[in-house]
Amino acid sequence: MEHRRTPTGKAYVPASWFIVLTILLCVGAAGWLGWLFVDDDPETTAAQRTTPPPALTTTPEPTPSKTTETTPSPTPSATTKKPEVQRVAPVSVLNNTTIQGLAATYSAKVREAGWSNVTIGNWRGSIAGNTVYFPPQLEDQAKLLGKDLGIGRILPSIAPMRTDRLTIILAGPQQ
Repeated sequence: MEHRRTPTGKAYVPASWFIVLTILLCVGAAGWLGWLFVDDDPETTAAQRTTPPPALTTTPEPTPSKTTETTPSPTPSATTKKPEVQRVAPVSVLNNTTIQGLAATYSAKVREAGWSNVTIGNWRGSIAGNTVYFPPQLEDQAKLLGKDLGIGRILPSIAPMRTDRLTIILAGPQQ
């Protein structure tokens, strides 16, 4: 056992504050690295974040064919349809209740309304009622989503929410 002894006979033991500081630095570095991997593409430019997706599309008018028959032209109000609004924005449905699986159930209703890119999750916090949150470039899409689902509270997104999608937070049982 002679080979295990130090020259002074005492082993070096760092101070407890040094051990705590080292642990905190390691945890902080791991959290920072995790945030880098989870964070949405931080390389996007401000112009890319503020460019709204195309909201409206129109169907081209058919060109009249050259025929010798004269057909009565229908009145413009009878055949003119509003261009259909595309539901292209991604949507996150977040459960803020104690009802397990509510976001998954409600996401089916969102898909039935024509929104195809739907994700689910949970939200921690206090929300007064069902709410659609939107980033500035998706305000028109948020109003359409609220209309489709009967949600009257439509508000600008808040800090921890993603800025590339609409967010629905469910705050109570759904009809």
